[in-house]
Amino acid sequence: MMSKIINLCLSVLFLSCLIACHRSPVLKDFTYRYSMESINNFKVEFQLNPDSTYQIGQYNYFFDKYEGKAKPIFKEGKLTRDEFDRFAGLITGSQLEKMNDSYGFDRGGDTDNSIIYVIELKHNEQSKFVSVNSSMDEYLPDSFNRLITFTGGFISDKMERVE
Repeated sequence: MMSKIINLCLSVLFLSCLIACHRSPVLKDFTYRYSMESINNFKVEFQLNPDSTYQIGQYNYFFDKYEGKAKPIFKEGKLTRDEFDRFAGLITGSQLEKMNDSYGFDRGGDTDNSIIYVIELKHNEQSKFVSVNSSMDEYLPDSFNRLITFTGGFISDKMERVE
């Protein structure tokens, strides 16, 4: 009976070690860039820096052409520790480094009215880009979609306070 308990404890300890070893490492000192664009209509850019500062740029090409002058809106700030940790967790969880470089561009089609996402993660002096044509029905990992959704919501929240 005692040997069964010892074996059970050792098995649990071994499994715990295996699970811990397979978890993604904590992301540190990275730069995350996000861009969402509808060609000739609008573009939103976001950059998150290693020091928790961020920049957002919002461009409305359609109305700028109509009015004859560009009026981009910019916002800068610093994330709270919780916001930064949330971004880091979503970026790590998305496993961008394992994704293809592009999705939805290999088939013919009209990209003029498509929404294009470009994500860049710079970490350890290496950059990984992922480009997505959202009008194509291309499968994207749920973890990547969560990152895109959270980033878009964050931008909307911060830009709503500017207007």
